[in-house]
Amino acid sequence: MVETVSKLDLFRARALGTNVSAVSLLATDYLNHFNEALMLAELLPDMPDMIDEFEVWAPKHYKDHFRDSGIADRELAIEAYDVCPTEYRDPFDTTVLMLNKQLMLLQRELLKNQTALEAGEKNEFIAIKCGLIRKLIDRAGGIINGQIPEKIPDKPDVTVQEGKVERGLKEETVKPVTGATVEVSDGKVLDQSDIDALFD
Repeated sequence: MVETVSKLDLFRARALGTNVSAVSLLATDYLNHFNEALMLAELLPDMPDMIDEFEVWAPKHYKDHFRDSGIADRELAIEAYDVCPTEYRDPFDTTVLMLNKQLMLLQRELLKNQTALEAGEKNEFIAIKCGLIRKLIDRAGGIINGQIPEKIPDKPDVTVQEGKVERGLKEETVKPVTGATVEVSDGKVLDQSDIDALFD
């Protein structure tokens, strides 16, 4: 009797010893896209002139990231993404959408208020947003390494299509999902989806 080997099993075997997780079939190299943006954002309180470099960052689809990457396993990473099991793919994609949303909201707020940024009035806002972004990056890393989060938050109203770079958010896409907010000294910082992300 011949046993049938599934496509998932084949890809997991191919992933052994590579940069692609043999469990989730995702690769942590994608998180460099977000870590670079976070690093720039964290520099802004001390170096507000870096806002121009931060403004250049834009969401990039997972596959597009690897197409532009020089890593040895990029073709495997691209192919394996479509075979990634649903229990990893769904929370990963949702977390990535949340990361895109938070980074674009941070960009928009700081670009709109550059005088306040230069005066140090946005430092608390930046610290809170960067803390949330770091938590989301950590969550994405955990999923890539085979951890399934107990709670999967609702997908935010941001989409990133393969082969398309999104720059900025439309006005209607930045409204809070439920209307609940947390206030700090410089105005609205967190909506309900932010709060859920911090405590799940």
